[in-house]
Amino acid sequence: MRILKKILKWLLIIIIITNIIFLVTGNTHIYKTLANTVFKGRMGPSIDEYKIFPYYTIKAGTPIEWPNASNYNTAKINDSTRNASAELGTVAYMVIKNDSVLYEEYWDGKGAASVTNSFSMAKTFVSILTGIAISEGKIKNVEEPVSDFLPEFKEGMGAKLTVKHLLTMSTGINFDEGYINPFAYPAKAYYGKDISKLSLSYKVTEEPGKVFKYLSGNTELLGMVVEKATGKTLAEYASEKLWKPIGARHDAYWSIDHENGMEKAYCCFNSNARDFAKLGDLYMHKGELNGVQIV
Repeated sequence: MRILKKILKWLLIIIIITNIIFLVTGNTHIYKTLANTVFKGRMGPSIDEYKIFPYYTIKAGTPIEWPNASNYNTAKINDSTRNASAELGTVAYMVIKNDSVLYEEYWDGKGAASVTNSFSMAKTFVSILTGIAISEGKIKNVEEPVSDFLPEFKEGMGAKLTVKHLLTMSTGINFDEGYINPFAYPAKAYYGKDISKLSLSYKVTEEPGKVFKYLSGNTELLGMVVEKATGKTLAEYASEKLWKPIGARHDAYWSIDHENGMEKAYCCFNSNARDFAKLGDLYMHKGELNGVQIV
């Protein structure tokens, strides 16, 4: 009994000390991280947990419906594709051909209007919005210094940082891109409550434009640039310049770090398969849909 009491005592002490360390070091994000990963039996975030975060709504306008192909859903998914989809946990599968839906299938209780997280596909949305902002003259060009929008980069090698470097993941910023480490940038940005402060706490430590490194923080900074350049939240700008023009059927949701805060630009644009497919269609038509050059 004494041994058990000692064990419990030391366990309690360890828990208290650990919590003090989290509080003192500003790592309180760890509570939400553990609550929504390990304590739910997984090592990473879920595709449909956008409701656990505050979010901005990307308003849809007049929908442009996808037509079904004449042979809609008559084909079958081959076994290798079906097995791979099951292994990967795929919940939506769509094939678009000649601007029509050739095939679609959903699993795990999902359907055509089910909202899921696009994760890093959100980076593509931010790059498109950057292109639109450039076409409107709100950003001069890709060579414009980031410091024109974020004065934190006016000094040292930060002064060499351009919008192009953010777009091409060649910033030389010391972001730590670790997906298992709960103290690395992705976890802090995803579960934390001040993504702008977090992103600006990292520094340009290598010459920009020299080395490609896939770093989520680069896109977060790019989102901050677009927001400063346009004077609108990413969600507002996306609704006006992208989501409505492409004829999205449903409103989408962009997760933010806290109420009235900043979008998690690198990861968290939440929508459905049919509306996401319109992004691919936009690329297929080189940025033009229905005779309108969107980007």
